[in-house]
Amino acid sequence: MKILCPTDFSEHSTIALEYAMNLANALDAEIHILSVYQVNKTATSLVSMDDIIRENHEDEMKKLVSGLGTLVKKDRLPLTKIMKGSTVNAILKYAKHFEIDLIVMGTQGGNSLRTILLGSTTKKLAGKTPIPILAIPETVKHQLANNKIVLALDNKLLNNSGVFKVPEMIAKHLSQKIDILHIKNNEDKEDKEAIPFDPFTSEYLGDTMGEIIIEEGVDTIQSIKNYAESNNIGMLIMVRREKSFLQKLLIVGNTAAELAKTNIPLMIVPE
Repeated sequence: MKILCPTDFSEHSTIALEYAMNLANALDAEIHILSVYQVNKTATSLVSMDDIIRENHEDEMKKLVSGLGTLVKKDRLPLTKIMKGSTVNAILKYAKHFEIDLIVMGTQGGNSLRTILLGSTTKKLAGKTPIPILAIPETVKHQLANNKIVLALDNKLLNNSGVFKVPEMIAKHLSQKIDILHIKNNEDKEDKEAIPFDPFTSEYLGDTMGEIIIEEGVDTIQSIKNYAESNNIGMLIMVRREKSFLQKLLIVGNTAAELAKTNIPLMIVPE
């Protein structure tokens, strides 16, 4: 398994990297660290400015890796790369070239699921990449090995049998189960024949499937958040597709300003 962790050398991105390193060590995975820089087009002496910025990033990268201490294993050193260009495009290009399985990133500007998806590089990547993204909040409290994994599903069928490939790999390596959470709302009640979630989910997850939890809630997202925080959840998984939980998060208005504040890592898996 290959894990990519982009960094801007900020304190928060370092927290995300430490999480990624712990996860990579637990999975015996290959870890890639990428930093992307841009040069202001209006700057004079572009060539020399480019060299200066790159050298600064290379120095920062060396300091970052050396600061990881015992997280770095001698037989599995992180692969590092400095790239010039647009951050999102560079990450996408790198991930495709090296066949990355999972991108781990810190969220920006707060610790809410809403912030994870709005106004950040993570949001832009989540809407473009076919690779799962694990968004790490700045206030993350737990490492995954000691906590549950919960997959929040709606009642729509899944169009991709391999959608849970990465979560399944993680669960197997950590001897974890993936619990299924479905919030039964007014839409479900009106459609009495609606299925709680895709019946093939058990087949997709195989022996990593855990408990099935079905709860009622008026506000689906808030209900997911409440359940996750009340049950020692180490990772929350959502599927990126039209008219999904993620879509609701993207269109949420000011009336839900306190929506889903949490310190739980969120994995966004593309359908």
